[in-house]
Amino acid sequence: MDMNRRGFLGAGAVLAAGIAGGARPVQAETAGRAKRAFVAACPPSSREYASRRPGPTRVMMIGAHPDDTDITCGGLTVKLISRGFQVRFASVTDGRMGHQKFTPEETARVRRAETIEAAKRFGLDGYDIYGYPDCGLYPTDEARRLVARKIRAFEPDFVITHRTCDYHADHRATGQLVMDAGYLLGVPHWCDEVKAQRLRPVILYMTDPFTYPRELRPDVMLDVEPYLDKWCDALDAQVSQFYDWLPWDKGTESEVAALGDRTDLAKRNAYLRKYWAAKKQRDAKRFADAWRAEYPDRPAPKYMEAYEVSEYGRAPTEADLKLLVGGA
Repeated sequence: MDMNRRGFLGAGAVLAAGIAGGARPVQAETAGRAKRAFVAACPPSSREYASRRPGPTRVMMIGAHPDDTDITCGGLTVKLISRGFQVRFASVTDGRMGHQKFTPEETARVRRAETIEAAKRFGLDGYDIYGYPDCGLYPTDEARRLVARKIRAFEPDFVITHRTCDYHADHRATGQLVMDAGYLLGVPHWCDEVKAQRLRPVILYMTDPFTYPRELRPDVMLDVEPYLDKWCDALDAQVSQFYDWLPWDKGTESEVAALGDRTDLAKRNAYLRKYWAAKKQRDAKRFADAWRAEYPDRPAPKYMEAYEVSEYGRAPTEADLKLLVGGA
């Protein structure tokens, strides 16, 4: 079976549903693409299910480190907030290993302060740091319960996290924690100090460049070029990362020095785009064919963010996908 197709179709979906122990496919169809079926461990939404409390659509983005969600999901974040969504970021670790000069304790304090500023610039509902040790995260029962309690407390419609084939052990552990919590979010007597989510969230994976065991499937794609300046402004809040640690790690310190105090926003944004929006340019190229199939009447974007629907959450309906992309 070709596992790189967008979704699992026909008999493949039925087979996968049986293997998943009751998981069932939900079909979706839009112009420009054939019917597809998302297999999911959690029941789909229905009128019989109690909905969450009223209010704006909520999206929770859970990364391993302070800046993971900022970098990878920033374009979607800016777009969703501009449309009135509530977006919350979370970092499972404290990021304390991410600096070449500060002590780990100093780095953790600095990074916590930087997330507060980043939250302001994005307009987030909040930016949480759960405090597990950077470079030492494991998918333990304790961590799974904490992640589940945080998700239940926010009651998101969508949760976005890492895939488990990422290069960083903390990224893989974070993805595993969210996947492991997916079905359990609706189990009433598990973590019963926080009310179970009867309507579980759709879980999606943020993009990554890895191809083993397979490349990310672009179920959700959006043109993020209109949001890059706002995104750069938010990235700028993470000073210890984008102007200290990551340039040191990449060997681009001289380019940072040339920025001076970063008051020249054109130069600052050009630098941030060169090293961080380049990821979004690469995705625009590698998923160009998928974009043309999805949107045959629209040119492929220069900067793209792509997301894959996870089988560990609720299967999205077509309305869910349209709500998330909002015209892409």
